[in-house]
Amino acid sequence: MTYYLYLGKISIAHHIKKGEEMLKAVKVRLYPNNEQKQLISSQIGGARYVYNRALALRKYAYSKFGIKIGKFALINHITKLKKREKTSWLKEIDSQAIQQSIANMDRAYQHFFKGGGYPKFKSRHYSRQSFQYPQRVKIEGNRVYLPKIGWVKCKGLRKEFTGKIKTVTVSHEAYQYHASILVDMPEHEVVASHNSKSVGLDVGVSLVVADSNGKKVKPLELTRELYKLRKKAKQLSRKKKNSNNRAKAKAKIAKQNLRIANMRKDFLHKLSRSYSENQTVVVEDLKIKNMTKSAKGTTETPGRQVKQKQGLNRVITQQSWGLFFELLEYKLQERGGELIKVDPKHTSQACNECGHISKENRKSQAKFVCTACGHSVNADTNAAKNILVRGIHGNNASHQIAV
Repeated sequence: MTYYLYLGKISIAHHIKKGEEMLKAVKVRLYPNNEQKQLISSQIGGARYVYNRALALRKYAYSKFGIKIGKFALINHITKLKKREKTSWLKEIDSQAIQQSIANMDRAYQHFFKGGGYPKFKSRHYSRQSFQYPQRVKIEGNRVYLPKIGWVKCKGLRKEFTGKIKTVTVSHEAYQYHASILVDMPEHEVVASHNSKSVGLDVGVSLVVADSNGKKVKPLELTRELYKLRKKAKQLSRKKKNSNNRAKAKAKIAKQNLRIANMRKDFLHKLSRSYSENQTVVVEDLKIKNMTKSAKGTTETPGRQVKQKQGLNRVITQQSWGLFFELLEYKLQERGGELIKVDPKHTSQACNECGHISKENRKSQAKFVCTACGHSVNADTNAAKNILVRGIHGNNASHQIAV
């Protein structure tokens, strides 16, 4: 239990630049009493009902009549539903949370027309349930005031907020309650890092990070936690469907998944904090989505080594390179530093000493031996040094390609 309390104090903060304003998101752990838990469940259920109702109406109107129902028309429709006897329970749901649910559905539609996925209906069986407040939330010490719920005890607020609260998302997952607070931060003086050094980072599978200084960081050891997860999944398969025991087993799996996710986030926060002491950090501009595509192929052209590619995709996803870069970037911004992304082409095949590029330089996964000058070094360290050179001198740093 001590571990979970500790993780509750870790604020997952992101800096988002939107126009001229700086938004900061902080996640805190909530500790509601039994009555407040019931009220939160009611708010979540009401927000989910409104979202699904609005999505169904818009979908029906467009498929049958070819017309689009606007956001404000949907809000008026929900207002009328409150006056009906069957749906009078909607009066207990916060009006701002209802409007925000419709706004979120409308935003999902806009995302779809820009090339995203089609909006899906929300299910009560999802492991994570949430609703959102756009305003009227207050913070006082270690308490958060939520409309229709009251003052709720929380942990994770390390310092007072000086900005304006934009939105607060309350979520329930694996018997835990959290609030993600988005704050519009005022302009503040950036605390410059005392370290003016630059470092190049090469992320990988066998090593999470290898830097240009020779430091190597091994992946987080999760063998025991993953074993527990498999054991709980096996126990779930033996439970009778739609039984209380099956529901309890599913909740245990969700709790274990959340524990593993928190351990990974904690590890990445500490790792990104250690490198944010530098003034400039250079990384590869990796297309992670393309790197983790399936290798199954089609019926006409089936893929090769599908199982090996599945294993590689799983490991890449578990390393969370994208999240690491995101955390590192905002932490560098806080200290007046900079994150530079460079083209990853030939960074692992080029010699850092003479610039010679050849596939033969990489004798093994761990060892790099240049066929031109004989320079021998760890392959990941060599790649990190090449990344640093590209970040300082530009992507067009000269290299000699072997013929």
